[in-house]
Amino acid sequence: MSLPLQLGPLDHYTLIVEDAAATARFHEDVLGFRPLRIQKVNAGTAREGEFDMLNHVLCLPGSNDRVVVVTEGLTENSIFCRYLRKYGPGIHHVAYEVDDIRAAMDALRKSGVRTTATEPHRDPLTGLLQVFLNREPTGYFVELIERSSQAATGVFTNENMAALANTMNRYLGSSTNGVESTGQGEDVCVEIAVSEGIVRRFLLEPLNLALWTGHRMIRRDGGRVVEARMHGDVAVEITQADDAVVFTWSRGTTQKTVCLRLMATGTGCVVSVEMKSLPVEAREQIAEIMSLELAILSATLEERRNSIAQRDWDRLTTYHLEIHQRMEL
Repeated sequence: MSLPLQLGPLDHYTLIVEDAAATARFHEDVLGFRPLRIQKVNAGTAREGEFDMLNHVLCLPGSNDRVVVVTEGLTENSIFCRYLRKYGPGIHHVAYEVDDIRAAMDALRKSGVRTTATEPHRDPLTGLLQVFLNREPTGYFVELIERSSQAATGVFTNENMAALANTMNRYLGSSTNGVESTGQGEDVCVEIAVSEGIVRRFLLEPLNLALWTGHRMIRRDGGRVVEARMHGDVAVEITQADDAVVFTWSRGTTQKTVCLRLMATGTGCVVSVEMKSLPVEAREQIAEIMSLELAILSATLEERRNSIAQRDWDRLTTYHLEIHQRMEL
């Protein structure tokens, strides 16, 4: 079987830890790594002239160019401290060289593999190109890196390090960037590589609910929209606000509302669902379902529905049957 992509050699790997200096010393004194340099970066949460990211760059034993980057967050709200709190210390990403990063991204996307940005991050001075693959398949990020003669192995630019770091926002909890991720009490969200306007128009069409949610029996009935259920039709209304699309199901005087917030990004749109307003006892199940529905929404809008696993379609069908048989909303 041919692979969608042939990776080049290992370029580097990165650790996120609480104490970069102590971790670096262990690698040097016990494992034989060789210190190369210390690099500080501001990825957006430090004041001008200050830093929120500390990196100890070490050469692997017996190598002059393959390196490990030991990273520590320097501000409480830095993406590195937030990542450490959510996932714990350890390997954050492993980077492999490729000859043509855009061709590599195209090949992976045809196989249903997503990246955290629609375009690789490019340093304007050296031409260095970098991008992360989504962490879901592996539990860590895989990085593709295309180097140039001006960006030798082991060299990283501050701008690219900051840009790559900020593509992690959707995996993390509440932050100054307003992009939140899954977890009981936190938002469930997904980043979609199409514009906010396209996402909004799709969500505002009621019949599209059948394409990405468990609400499949939607129809227009005269001047209103209803969902057919075993115990009687439920009225469906979709409205919009400046930064949200609101879905309301009602029968008689009883209503149930779900609010999807939209935030435009440089690479598309983040869609998030606030969980804190939901009953505590229901959050875990609803978070699971909403994560699945948002993943299918993303795949639908990015025209890669064939990348959704059959088990996920089966889970959504089961959820549809649960909805259809409900006595309540």
